Amino acid sequence: MSATVLSWPSGLRLLPAISSGAWPGNAMDQQGAEAANKPLPLGQSVSEILSNVRALVADEADLLAAEVNVAVRTLVACVVVAVAAAVFGVLAVAALLAMIAMQIVESGYSWPAALGCIFLICALSSATLAFTLRGLTLQELFAAARGELRGSSSARSRG
Repeated sequence: MSATVLSWPSGLRLLPAISSGAWPGNAMDQQGAEAANKPLPLGQSVSEILSNVRALVADEADLLAAEVNVAVRTLVACVVVAVAAAVFGVLAVAALLAMIAMQIVESGYSWPAALGCIFLICALSSATLAFTLRGLTLQELFAAARGELRGSSSARSRG
């Protein structure tokens, strides 16, 4: 009869199992039933609750840190892609303007006249976008519009 000590991953060690037919599951069930029937002292119960709360808080903090890490990496990737898209968009517009300038020169006009036309196109586009932006900034804020929908007194006094 050889005696072996079984070790479980949680660090729980079972009594020696004898090769004559002792089964670790039976010993576990007996120990679990005995432990369930015995009430723990108050100090030990409080200590176990506190250690479980600490472990839970640590797990939640680890999970939050992992989520923040993924969010930051995603944000950085989005910013890099957006900047790259903007750069390629500017290069595309520059190429289009260069093609227009080349067409103007091929039509018989001088380079200064072609570049003047391109400057005029850029200035008009810039002014159009600036006036569009100004129109967007003059819109009422959502909070003010919501107050008017509710009929609040501050919205009536402004109107």
